[in-house]
Amino acid sequence: MNRRGGSASRVWRWPMVLAVLTVFGLLSALLGQGGIWWALSWAALASPLVVILACVWMRRRAVVVADE
Repeated sequence: MNRRGGSASRVWRWPMVLAVLTVFGLLSALLGQGGIWWALSWAALASPLVVILACVWMRRRAVVVADE
């Protein structure tokens, strides 16, 4: 699909994983009856935020290393 030889499945793999986790988190929060379901929904809904923070941290670290 792109010039580097990657396919659409390679490009969309992680966004789809995060989408499935988000949908699971929303459904478990709405349909779960307390206990483990609430913990699972918190973990699933927090996972995209963790990925965003990790990407920002790696990007800033790469910029600092490049400036040295």
